[in-house]
Order: sequence, then C-alpha cells, then structure tokens
Amino acid sequence: MSRGLQPSPEEGESCRDLLVINGEVFQPEYAVTAGLDLGDEFKTFFCGIEDIAFSVETGRTLVYETIGGRDLAEFGLVQIASYPRPTATLLGPISAHLEHRQRPPVNAAAISAPTKLYQLMVLAQEGLPIPTTLYLPRRLLNGSFTDLADRLGLPFILKAMNAGGGRLNFLIETEIDFLRYVEDPVHAKIAFLAQQFIPNNGTFRTLVFDRDVPIVMHRCSTDGSHLANTEQGGHATLFDVENFETDVLGMTVRAVELMGCEVAGVNLVQDRHTRQWYLLEVSSSPAIGTGAFAEQKTRAYSAYLRSKLSTGTPAARL
Repeated sequence: MSRGLQPSPEEGESCRDLLVINGEVFQPEYAVTAGLDLGDEFKTFFCGIEDIAFSVETGRTLVYETIGGRDLAEFGLVQIASYPRPTATLLGPISAHLEHRQRPPVNAAAISAPTKLYQLMVLAQEGLPIPTTLYLPRRLLNGSFTDLADRLGLPFILKAMNAGGGRLNFLIETEIDFLRYVEDPVHAKIAFLAQQFIPNNGTFRTLVFDRDVPIVMHRCSTDGSHLANTEQGGHATLFDVENFETDVLGMTVRAVELMGCEVAGVNLVQDRHTRQWYLLEVSSSPAIGTGAFAEQKTRAYSAYLRSKLSTGTPAARL
C-alpha cells in the first residue's frame, strides 16, 4: 500500500510544529522547514489545500498532508492562510478532525461548506457505521486505482462530494471504468470520493422530525443499477415504522442530532451478507412535498409542525 493512502501518524505525541495551509504568501516553496520567523523553538511547514487527503472509516479518521505523510493532528497548530478553491469544501472535515483530536485550526470558522465528507467524518468519529471513504487530491487521483481497489475492494463507488439524487455516482469495477470518469474533461473540477460498495437489496430513507421517525421508505433500482434514487428511476416502498428495527431508527436520530438538524432525511443501507447497517448521508433539506409518498410525508410533517406550535417551540425550517 502506498504511503499516500495509509499514513501512519504517531498519536498521543506532543508537537510544537506549525502547519500553514495555503501559505504561499509566506513561503513560495512547500514542505520546507523555514519561513515564518517563530524562533528556533518551532518548525514551520507549508502545504496547499490540494495536498490534503482523507481516510474515513468507522471509529478512525485520518486527514494528512501528502508531501510528508503526516496527519494534521500531529502538528501543534494548523493555520489556514488563504481560501482558494476547494478550501471551503474541505475545511469542514478538516476542522471536525482537528477538533476531535483537540487541535482546533486557526482561521477556519464560518467559512466551510457542509459536504458528504464532513458528514462521514463526524459520524465516523462518533463510532456510527459508515462505508470506508477516501478522498485524494486531483494530482494523486488519476494514478490511484490500484491503491483504492486494495483498500476498498472491487467494485467500489466513485461519487462527487457535493452532488445529490444519484448524480455523478459511479460503480467502479475496472481501471478502465475508473479512468473513464476521472480523466473526463467534463469532470475535471469535480471533487470525487472513493467509497466502499456495500452489497445490498436497496437503500432506505428515514425522515426524522425532532426525535421522531414517522416515515421509512425502501428504494431499489428497477434496471439492475446500483442507484436506488427515485430520481434515477428507482422504485419506492413505504415501511411500517412500528415494525422497523428500533436500534436502526435510533441510529438515524443520532446521526441527525450530530449534524445539528431537527428535520432531515437519512439514507442508509444494509449489507445483504453480514446484515450490518451503514449510514450513507444526512440531508437537511429532504423532499417532503414532492417525490414518492408525498402525501404521507406531508401529513407527517404537518403533525410535527402542529406539535411544535402547540408547545410554543419554533419549528425547524426546510
């Protein structure tokens, strides 16, 4: 396995080094041990946002600079110096990782954008089950198929970090498949996640209103595709919530709480072989008045709003 995919940070060690991300204004060359004048007591390192990679799995998250292979949490301080693209996209998961390791970054507040990677980072840190997910900067992605396949197995999923509704979501079975998508000029500016594929019989979507789960839908493809989204032609079935697994419902409620939402849709899947459940995504703007079972969803949402109004608690906004 290449160092680019599996760094081995030494956890628990005190470090006084400074990492400056996007610090070209201070030092034109990356990965040097001089630059900002902090005295002899400290060392300063530089990297760009395109030098940051992520490895996320249940109970274990790594965010590392790919020049030296060090986890960002090994540095005593991480400073964000400027915000070229895709900095805003990656600051959320970077901040979540560093704060979890008690190394809060400097100059990162109120700038980051919520993404699938941020959600998976937070869920994994709390020990909730997610598919193993990797993010590599573009300069490393094209040549990474063998390492990704070794780590994730085949087939695996390649999907855009910010797309929804099953768009830009591909099942990768061969290197030819992989290169077709990552080398396509149309996708040149897409930030892709590589994710473990969970063999399944369709995905589930729960609607969570406060701590209540009034709606559980099952969605499956009708054409053999790995995509079950109704936007992509998937078929939806309404489940009886009373007979659904209580632990799974509780897991979706916990996921919504961690995202700071009160109204959300949670996508999850069950491995058809191991029966293990995995969380895929939390949507803070779920389709309620549209899509499959719009009448039942709207009725449940109306009941939630009436409950909020009757108790005098402000309702969450869609």
